[in-house]
Amino acid sequence: MSMTSKTERLNLRLTCAQDAVLRSAANARGESASEYVLRHAVEAAEADLADRRVFVVDDAAWQELQALMSAPAPLPLPMAKLLANPTVLERPAT
Repeated sequence: MSMTSKTERLNLRLTCAQDAVLRSAANARGESASEYVLRHAVEAAEADLADRRVFVVDDAAWQELQALMSAPAPLPLPMAKLLANPTVLERPAT
């Protein structure tokens, strides 16, 4: 997590059993309940966002993405040298 100051609050309502489980797990990890819940909530949110299949962008971002996707990918020199050599199937039989 970043080292920026925390200014936002999120209040949760939970049952006694949920509270006990969270505090027990946090204690086992040496974290406060807030640290434990925040860490897991952020990890879950990042995973949910990574699984998205549709992204909405403005016209400028779309044009930038299109330009990047249309540009030829630069090959690292070792890869270019490898691809310049004939493959096993292209070599004459000995």
